[in-house]
Order: sequence, then structure tokens, then C-alpha cells
Amino acid sequence: MPSPSGYVPFTKFSNYSNAEIAKIVSNHLRGRNTLVYAYDGTRRSYLMEKVGGDSVSSGNDCQIINYNEYSKTAIHNFLYQLVMMFDHGIDTIVYPMWFCTLEDRGPEYLPKFIQYLWGLSALLENPELVQAYQALGIRVIFYGEYRELLRRGNDEKLLQVFEDIMELTKNNTKKTVLLGTNIDEPSNTLINETIQFYKVHGHPPTKEDLIKQYYGKNVDDVSMYIGFYRFSTDGRPIIISDKGAEDLYWAIAPHSLMNVQSFRKVLHDNVYLRTTTNAKEYELKNEDIQKMKNFYQNNMYTVMGCGDIQSGANIWYPLGSQTLKNIK
Repeated sequence: MPSPSGYVPFTKFSNYSNAEIAKIVSNHLRGRNTLVYAYDGTRRSYLMEKVGGDSVSSGNDCQIINYNEYSKTAIHNFLYQLVMMFDHGIDTIVYPMWFCTLEDRGPEYLPKFIQYLWGLSALLENPELVQAYQALGIRVIFYGEYRELLRRGNDEKLLQVFEDIMELTKNNTKKTVLLGTNIDEPSNTLINETIQFYKVHGHPPTKEDLIKQYYGKNVDDVSMYIGFYRFSTDGRPIIISDKGAEDLYWAIAPHSLMNVQSFRKVLHDNVYLRTTTNAKEYELKNEDIQKMKNFYQNNMYTVMGCGDIQSGANIWYPLGSQTLKNIK
């Protein structure tokens, strides 16, 4: 994709207004204005906040997650972050809430996860959020096997909350939040969706047909994926990610700590840096080749995605940001 005219350094870009950035981003992402935000790290954020409070008397004290308390705040920040991202020109945001690999965590994880999802009721009960979503024209759609998941967890009340959220926002047409649940593997889901379409319509579906059937509306291809923790694309949405052309970003810190400036770094990279066309090899100056050689030789044993384990907690951290030996 051609680079936008006139490179803008981040120091300048970061001081633009939301409206100015939204115009740039909307033009840049035309036809592929869909972001996957694999919001994660909420339990770590919760524990960090607990340690930062007055309740901890010793570094050797252990913290246990109170899921009743946790569920009230865990998604709260995420819902406001979506508003911020939409204000910056994003049209559609996909949050893969549940994906098939989470099944590996065992049956004890599902009740905790369902309790976490109750935080979405803020879209009905928090007047500030309700007003913000209505003012921006944000439609909320739950897609995938969310009914099966909630019924498996015996929570028909939360299912009704989901239905009420979709009903409340169904006439909003400017922005879309897609909240996904995938119990089955993506290939099986795609096969089943294709068979279902054929049974109803009597002919094979097009890509657009499957998108509308599965997601409830037409959706652009994905342009960016923002993950956290290990470098994997869990919950990557089917059909709209099939080209594999999305740019991948991983936050080092939990997503709840992402703010305007960190999101603007992603947008700046996507608009001005990822689109840069490499110079043809035979047009490189010797000094450019030497810089390239120095960089690659200095990093010949560096592999993005490798990490280290924090002793005691057994938590994996990515290397390349700050080595664990420098963390006190």
C-alpha cells in the first residue's frame, strides 16, 4: 500500500487532535478498517492494583483474586478504551473473548470467565458509557458460539444481558464492536457456516455472504492485531483475516495500561512506518549497506517472541524490551 504523502514524526503526530488523527487513519485504512484488540492481562492488572494499595503489608504476602470484585472492574477500562480507539478513526474493533484454546484450561476456568463477562453489563447500567456509545453510534454485536458457552455455564441471565445490549445498539451504524466466542476450531466453524448457508439459500456462499451471516453485518478485512503476552494470535477472526495481511503488534504491559499515547504509537507505525517501501538493493549506498550489516550482525542471535521466566511467579516475559536481570 502506498505510503501517505509527507512523513510526520511521532513527536508531531502525538500532538494532533483526535479528529486530525481520525481523518488520517480513516483515509489510510479505507476498505480494511478493522482492528483486532485481543484485550488481555486483566488479572495481572488487578493484582498490581491490589499491591499498589494499602492492603499489602509485606512483599511476601500472597494476593488471591476476588472474582466478585474483579468482575466489576476488569472490562470497565476496556469499554472506555474502545471509545478512545473509535475517536482515532477506527471503524470496527473485534475482541475475541473466548477462543478454542481456552478450553485447555479446564472446566474450572469457565465460571471465572463468565463472571468476568458480567462486566459488560455496564453497557446497560453505566449512564456515561451508554451515552458515549449512543453519541458515537457504536453498535455492539456478539458473534460465534456465545449462546452455547453461556448455557454450558448455566447463565441464561447473562445471555439476556447480551441480547439487551445488541437490542439497545442495533440502530447505531457508525462504529461496530464485535465480541467473539469460538468454542470450535476455526476450520470447523467455517465448514459449518458454509453448509448452513447452502441449506438455506441453495447455492455456495461468497466471502461477503459468509461475513454477513457470521458477523451479522458487512465487515472490512483486518488491518491490525494488538495482542499481549506470548506472541500468538489466539481468537484471530475467521474470513476477515484470511489474507494474513494484518500488521501485528504486542503490548509488553497488560492492555488495561494502554493509553492514548501508546495507541497513537501503533497508529503512527501503521500509517507512516509499515508502509515504507524498501529501496531497491542495487540503489543502496555503501554506507546504508554497512548500517544494515551492523544492525543484522548485532542482532543475529535475537529472535522476536523469545522470552524469559520470572522465578517464583513462573510468569513469561518477552525479551528485547528490558531483561529480567535489570528488573528489581
